[in-house]
Order: sequence, then structure tokens, then C-alpha cells
Amino acid sequence: MDVLDRLCHVTEDVRRAISVVGWTLDESGDIPQIQAHAQGTASGQDSPGAIPDGNASARLIHEAQAVVQTIYKYVWNTKETLKPLKRRQRFWDSLTGEVLMSAYINLHAAESTRVLLLSSDQLAAILPSIRQRATAYLPADPNFDALKTIPDPTQPTHQAVAMRVQAQAGQVTPQIKAHDHRNSPAPGHDQAHKDGDANTVSDPSQPTDPNAGQGEQPHGSHNAGQDQKDPADITVGQTTRPGAIVLTGMLGSDQEVAAQVMNAANRAEDAQQLQVRHFRGVLYLAAVVLLVVVVALSIVGAIQAAYFPLCWPLSGSHPTMICPTGGSAPSPGDVPLVLAMGALGAALSVALNLTALKPAGVHFSLTIAQG
Repeated sequence: MDVLDRLCHVTEDVRRAISVVGWTLDESGDIPQIQAHAQGTASGQDSPGAIPDGNASARLIHEAQAVVQTIYKYVWNTKETLKPLKRRQRFWDSLTGEVLMSAYINLHAAESTRVLLLSSDQLAAILPSIRQRATAYLPADPNFDALKTIPDPTQPTHQAVAMRVQAQAGQVTPQIKAHDHRNSPAPGHDQAHKDGDANTVSDPSQPTDPNAGQGEQPHGSHNAGQDQKDPADITVGQTTRPGAIVLTGMLGSDQEVAAQVMNAANRAEDAQQLQVRHFRGVLYLAAVVLLVVVVALSIVGAIQAAYFPLCWPLSGSHPTMICPTGGSAPSPGDVPLVLAMGALGAALSVALNLTALKPAGVHFSLTIAQG
């Protein structure tokens, strides 16, 4: 169920990424097809059609279509792997875990490939999980260093929240500061303007009426009524942050790096799961071999009890012997009884260990196999 649920998330992410660009995904056939809307030359209205091959949008569609086909191929392989098995196949898979491992490998391939189609917002949403997986499975891998080239979009979010709080408190926002900077005079012109103002005031021939020239607005104040906005009306989306982090769009450089890192992390996880699965197989095989040895000892001890004498003297100087079954001579039930008591003690020990069983972060449990 976990694999199928994650497959649904993959296909949903692909549909959303295609719709963000303005395209649609036709899934009526075996292979989904991307359909774009080209602008009409005469009416200027959008109409379904193909974009010319020389257009950059056409090349983007072709590249995106190839990625979509690859993703849905992995999705199809995963669903085929998870089809109901026959009774004998289910028993064998419960021992080996081959079907589950194949399903996760195809699922991981679909998840890492779909990153190429994500929009900037979608990529920003899953970047924390990609960084977490890279930290867990690629601690000393060059791909983890490549992931550091993608900017962290969470820091501007905190800055935006701080700006909104400052705006609500009545402080000047960076947008107003930037606007005032655009309205400020160029270097050199400001000093000349100040000198001109000083000469104007000191010249007795100029009018000193404070209302003189009231039809003209002072320098830098002609947009004052427009610049002074209510701080409560300034939202985060309206605030222009200097150096704001913007991730690339579909098939962009950030998507390429993130997909490569996620693919490497998934491969590292799959390799780890394969090692655990192989080790579990070795444990099961060793348990079967030991069980065969124990059964063989029981059969031999039951047929020839003298081969395994388990009797001991009743006292240090008394010649009478005592055996596990209570007799004074070896009997066919001595060896099976001892082995059965040992198996019972081992079973109780395993049951005690299973009470403290915790998830180990792997798809295959080793605690039961070790027991």
C-alpha cells in the first residue's frame, strides 16, 4: 500500500507540473501525451495545436514528453511487479523479498525522474526531503556537495515574514526604500541642488514668500501621496526583496541537480536494502541448515541411543546412573528430549527479544530472522 500511495503522488506531481506550464496531459492511451495550446496568428486567441519545431517551447515539450514517458514506464513496471502472485510465488517471495525490492527500485526511479518536471514551487516543497535523504545516504558523496549549489528557499520565507511584521508595525519596507532610492538624484546633482537652494535663499532678489511657487511640487515629493501606503496593505507578495531566491522551472538546472542527487540517494538506499535482504537470506539459510542438523541428531539419537550417552552418576560414589528420561541406561528418547528442551528455551528467548522490537529503517526485518 505504501508503494501504491507514493505512485499516486508521483503521477499527481507530474500532472500539476504540466498544468503549471499551461499544458495538459492526455492519459487516454498507453503512453500519456503532452498537449499544448498555440496562439493563433489571426485572432490572437489560444487554440489547440502544435507549436513549430523551431520554437523553444516545442523543444521543451519534446524533452518533457520524453521524461513523462520514462516516468510512466517506471510506474507501469511497479504496478506490474505488485500484481497478485500465485501461492507458491507468495511463499518464496515472503522468504526472499524479491518482489518488494523490485517495486521499491522502480518507485525510486519514478520519484527521482519526476523531479525534472517540477515547477519552482514544487521543487522548493520537496527540497527539504531531498536534503534529508542526501544527508542520510550520501554523507561523503560528491552529489551531496552538488546539492549545496541549489539555494535554500526557506531563508527568504523567514525574511518575508519579518518584513510583513515590520510593515504592520509601521516601519519602512524595502519596497519604499528602493523607490526612494530610484527617486534620489544622481551623485553630484544632489550637491548642486543643495547649493542652488542655498543661493536661492541668500539672494535677496528672489521672492521670500513661503507660498511662492506653490503650484510646483518640491523635488522628490511628486509621488509622495502614492508612495505612502498603509503598512497593513503591503503583503509578502507585493514586497520586492533584494536578492530573493527563485528556483528554476521545468527541466531547469536546479531540477537537474536535485534529480541527480535524489537518484544517487535512492540508489544508495536500494543498495543498503539489498544488503539487508541478502543478509536475511543468509540467516534463513543458516537456520534451515541448523534445523536439519538438529533433526538428524534427533533421529540418530533415537535409533542409536548409545552414540550420545547423556546419563550421569546419581552421586559421586554411587554406581547407579540417571538419564534424561529417568532411566538408568541410555534410551531412544534422551537426545530428542534434550534437543526439545533447548529449542523451547531458544523460543522463549526470541519471544523476549521480540517484545522490544523496533523499526530499523529497512523494508526487511532482521530481528525475527536472527531469532
